[in-house]
Order: sequence, then structure tokens, then C-alpha cells
Amino acid sequence: MSGSRSRYAELIRELQEHDYRYHVLGRPTISDAQYDRLFRELAELEEAHPGWVRPDSPTQRVGAPLPEGSKFERVAHAVPMISIESLFSAAEVAEFHRRVLRGLEGETGEAPVYACEPKWDGVSASLQYQDCLFVRGVSRGDGAVGEDITANLRAVAGVPLRLRGRKPPRTLEVRGEVLMPIARFERLNEELVAAGEAPFANPRNSTSGTLKRLDPAAVAARGLRFLAWELVTAEGSRFATHDQAMDAVAGWGFPVSPFRVLARDDAEIARFHGQLETRRDEAEFEMDGIVAKVNQLRLREILGARARTPRWACAWKFTPREETTRLLDIEVQVGRTGRLTPRALLEPVKLGGTTVRHATLHNAKYVAERDIRIGDRVVVRRAGDVIPQVLGPVPEARRGTEKGFQMPERCPSCGGEVLVRGELHYCVNIECPAQLKRRIGHLASRRALRIEGLGEKAVEQFVAAGLLRHVEDVFDLDFGKVAELERWGEKSAAALKAQVDAARTPEWPRFLFALGIQEVGEETARAIAGRFPSLEALQEAATAPGAEQRLTEVEGIGPEVAKSIIAFFHEPSNRRALARFLKLGVRPQGRARAATGTREGVTGKTFVLTGTLSVPRSEAEAWIESLGGKVVTSVSKKTDYVVVGADPGSKARKAEELKVRMLDEDSFLELIGR
Repeated sequence: MSGSRSRYAELIRELQEHDYRYHVLGRPTISDAQYDRLFRELAELEEAHPGWVRPDSPTQRVGAPLPEGSKFERVAHAVPMISIESLFSAAEVAEFHRRVLRGLEGETGEAPVYACEPKWDGVSASLQYQDCLFVRGVSRGDGAVGEDITANLRAVAGVPLRLRGRKPPRTLEVRGEVLMPIARFERLNEELVAAGEAPFANPRNSTSGTLKRLDPAAVAARGLRFLAWELVTAEGSRFATHDQAMDAVAGWGFPVSPFRVLARDDAEIARFHGQLETRRDEAEFEMDGIVAKVNQLRLREILGARARTPRWACAWKFTPREETTRLLDIEVQVGRTGRLTPRALLEPVKLGGTTVRHATLHNAKYVAERDIRIGDRVVVRRAGDVIPQVLGPVPEARRGTEKGFQMPERCPSCGGEVLVRGELHYCVNIECPAQLKRRIGHLASRRALRIEGLGEKAVEQFVAAGLLRHVEDVFDLDFGKVAELERWGEKSAAALKAQVDAARTPEWPRFLFALGIQEVGEETARAIAGRFPSLEALQEAATAPGAEQRLTEVEGIGPEVAKSIIAFFHEPSNRRALARFLKLGVRPQGRARAATGTREGVTGKTFVLTGTLSVPRSEAEAWIESLGGKVVTSVSKKTDYVVVGADPGSKARKAEELKVRMLDEDSFLELIGR
């Protein structure tokens, strides 16, 4: 290996060229092994000569992790990243075209042309370059202010660390979408489920969550990609059209959309929309519509913008995803409370960019009302492009061989008796293995005791090996026997032991939630813990005369929840389990978060959080509660504030209907003094 500085520069140029050919052109010219050898040679030269290291070296994509507790710096956008108006029909797009024509009437004789491209469903970001080097990357945020996520964006494929081309601009700002390939998203969710962690709902959420991580190496491992869709500024460069600008952006080393066309009117926009919707499943990334923008930059200036959206662009969403496929069988799952739920086993079908094999059937009444039969062709939909559900059968496709469905009279897991309560079916055997696995999984989950390493597969393995016969056995595991199991060993067993030991002193509300009492979710557990400071105090209240009245005095607890709590503490097996938890050294700590201060506008107020915030939701809740506020999960007329993050759900609509005050993240942070 030559150790010259010229060889070092040559390696950087060569690796940058291969990165460009692989990530931008999609035409690699060397194998992965050859690339790895060049990369290793570069890394060895840098280790031997630390003073040579350049910021555009491929080794510098992944920097050191940020310190625990760090926050991303907030940065104002010089040019706001405003939203684009969303449209949902050809008629609305036709009206958009007419508005553009009216806006240009008398101003110019030039007819508008529309640059059309996919509306990628990812996370928007703005990239800034100085002296041809990538110096800063900022998230969209609220459009006016975003977060400095430079270190993480350096780890995203398709973000050039140095601009290419013969004469690239010294100063440049380009905007685009950070995306996770659908195939990588599916693999990631499989890995998360195998580790006992909750999967992401869709690729956009996984991308957003990844970019919030403090370790760029973890970001690099997720395989994110960048696609440019807008040039903001380029020193010394002037373009007449968006199309010309994007061609230049591609020449400077950025990947751009593989689907781009020019349209003269709404009819041609509609044609592109239809073509792209039929090719939706061919795309590497999730897309949820198209974007149409006036191509001529001079005409954009004439049209201008409203307060929140430009007059020269629109986004036309695709219709919700539905497909037909064969219902192969209906399997019945047993939950941690013993509830039996029917689930559709489907002939695999591509839906919204992912392969769907299972879908929800809700309950027996849902199946009966829709006359859904095994063997039917059924319509499957991903509600909100996320949760697959069977909408109903296609009766005209029936062949006469379809079979009706009945809920089983005995539990499919243990053979125990099934009790029917209204529309729901329950296995009443408290020793049921399926319930045991689910209860242990709930106890170990992130929202409960947070025992990493005790995921679904580990629980199944331990139950099968006879190491877990009761929920409380988690704290009496024989780690010597764990080490002897397949795929374990002493090191892994020791790591799990450390997690279990750490879980012996949980916060009292978390432990209460971890018990899995019917109707007691996180919010209810916090409310109870705020009234009853310990497990002993709650157990005494729930088993004494007048228990229901005492429990319903807690805000948010009605008669049904109170009865469920009372039944739990009267059940002998539960009392034995609680006594054994204590015998095994489990000591819940304290009560719900106590207020450490007060603040006008927060103390005594009720908050609901919806959408994605720039901080973990648990942290935002802690801030509110430390100032004497209260966090609940549903919006009502009693709610004082709804804090709205990115991609809010139905709670924001409910707040509008009830005229509850809504706060964006900046206003929320200002209110709580952050």
C-alpha cells in the first residue's frame, strides 16, 4: 500500500465516484468487496496520518455519538419551508389550474407548464454547502424553524459531502426528502419484533425516529436515502425553470426523482397521477401522491404565496389503498387478558408498498355481520396506509366451497373454557400459555418495566423450556440455564440478568401498568398512583368495604374500571403473584411524578399530545407534570391544550371540533418555559 498523500487524495476521489455511481446513478462498477478494500485502505491511511483527514472523506460520514441528553440546535430557515396545498380529486386539480391561469392573467403571455413528480412520504430536510462542502442540514420543523441534524444527514446515502461537476456553486442550498427503502423498512420491523420491541407504523415514522437518534452510526445502519426535489439558492447560477435547476442539482451529485414529467394543463397532470398510481408498488420508496409545480420560476414569482402555501404548487394525494386477495384461514389469537381475537390469514398481496399476509377482523360480530367466509376473495385495505383490515367479501367471486367461521368453544392455546361477554370471547384459564407469554411480554415492554432482551422470541423460548411458568418468574430466572439455551451463552444471559435486576425498582405507576389489570392503561395507572402512593395502599383500598366508591373518586376512573381493579385484587392467584413479586425483591418506587414547581398557564391544566414532537413524548409529559399540569390521552371539553406535533392524528380534528386551544411545538415550549 502506498502511503503518499497523493494516494490518500486519489482514494477519496475514487470512493466518492463509486458512491455517486451506486447511490445516484444506480450503476455500480465495482463489487462490495472491492469497495470495502478501498475504504479500509483509506481508513488505515487516516489512522496513520490523522492530520491528513478531510471533512469530505467517506470515512467522515459517521461521526461520534452526541452525549446522552443532548438536544439538536434549533435553526431558522432563511427561506421558509412552507407546506403545499393538498388536493384529492381531478376536479380540485382543475380548479387549481384555473386559479393559476387567473393569477397570471394580464401579467404575461406565457402559458404555465407544470413540473410533476412523486410526493415522497418521508422527512423533508434542507442541505447547505459552503466552498462546495456540506456544512449544515436542517429538518423542516414548523417550516420557519427546524433542527440542526447535520451529523445524522452525513450518514444518509445520497447526501454528497462535496459537490461534483466542473464548476459547482461555492454556496448552495438544496431541499429534498430523507427516505427509508420499503424493503429496509420491512427488515427493520422484523428485527424490532424479534427483539421484543414495537415495530414502526410506516417508513415515514421509522425515518423520523431514526433522524432523532443521537448516534450517527445508528442512523447509518438504518440505510436511509436522500432525494432532492428543490433548489433554493446556488451562487452564480441562474435558471429559467425548475426542470433546468433539477438537472443541474443532479449534475452536482444529488439523486433526484426517477419519475419526472412536464404537463401543460390539469388533464396532463391527471394522466401523470394515474400512471404513477398504477406504478406505485414498483417504487423503492413509499409515495402517497404527486406534486405539480409551475415550472417557470418567473411565473412563480408573479403568483406568489398565501400565508402557508405557495399559489404555484399543489399535492394530489393517491386514493386509499385497497386490494382483493384470498382469505386462506381465520386464526384465533389469545391476548394477555385472555381475549380471543380472530385474525385473517391472507394469500400474500402487495398493498401500499408492503406485502400483507395478515389483517384484522376485530371480533366475531364483525365477521358475522359481513358474512366473511374462509376461502372468500376479500377486500383488504390499509387504513391510513398503515393497518391492514378486511373490509368484506366479494360475493360474486364465490365458488361454493367457502366455509363459515365460528369462534371456538375451547381456547386454541390451552383447551380451556371460553367465556362470552357481550361481543367478546375470553379464555378463563389463568394458566393459559398464550396469556402467560403475552402478560410477560407486556410486563417487559418499554411502556412498563423496560426489560431489554426479553422480547417475544425469548419469552417463547423460556416458556417452552419451563423457565417461566408465572409472570413473576421473570425475577426468579435461572440464568445458568438461560446461558445453556440455543443462541444465548453466558454473556447474553449476564446482560439479561442486569436488565432484570434493574427492573426490580420500577416507578410505581409503571409497575401498576405492568400488572396488566384490565382497563388500566398508562394514564389510568398514573392517576391511581397519584392517589394511592404504594402497592400496599391500593391493595388495601381495593379490598376494603366501600372500595368502588373510593376508587371512583380518582379522576378518570368510572365504575367499570373500579370493578376491574377490585376483581384483580380479590383474585387469589393475583394476590399470590403480588406477594411473590415482593419476596423476589421487586420494590415499586414512589408515586406518579410530583410537581417540582408551578407555572402560570400550566399548573392545574390538562394537556393532550398528538403527532411527533422533536423530543420524546415521555420527556414532554415529564415537563408538564413537573409544573403541576396533567397529561391525558383523549380530547374532551375539559381539555385545556392540545399540543400538535408533526403528522397529528384524529385528536387534532377533535380539538378543532370542540374548539380546544391547540399549540404547535414552539408555542408549547414557550408556555412551559423551555
